Amino acid sequence: MTRNQASGQLPDVVFKDIDGVDLKLEFNRVDNISLAAEPASSDSINFQHKPTLLYFFAEWCPICKVQHSVISSISQHVRVVGIAMQSGDDEEVRKYVARQGIDFTVINDESGKLSRLFGVSGVPAAFIINNSGQIKYSTRGYTSTVGFLIRIWLTNDD
Repeated sequence: MTRNQASGQLPDVVFKDIDGVDLKLEFNRVDNISLAAEPASSDSINFQHKPTLLYFFAEWCPICKVQHSVISSISQHVRVVGIAMQSGDDEEVRKYVARQGIDFTVINDESGKLSRLFGVSGVPAAFIINNSGQIKYSTRGYTSTVGFLIRIWLTNDD
């Protein structure tokens, strides 16, 4: 993973959030990205006309604890899906999310499948994805609010 390097088209991804809800992140439509409960329901989260931020973090990472507040503050500008890696089982991740006051959707990547798919070997890491499922920017390490907002703004310009 190289900072700010676009990395191509993403495949659809199916996973469970920390509450055990099956979710599907779809990138196969040029004008629509959705995070939907399986089967599709009226509770779907629609990503149309908004970039998506995939944010990889770990419970044991001190930099991630600082990064969480930045990610929460920008969640009004983009859809955020947090991916906890190397952080224990779902119950441990739920407790961590509650302690940290994390207010965005969180997936527990206990098996490491998503981190391998995205080539993430260190945290924090983030990917900004446009509506057609293209990774436009990737970051590793701490990124400021302004740094994220500029990348999001540039992604909106696509």
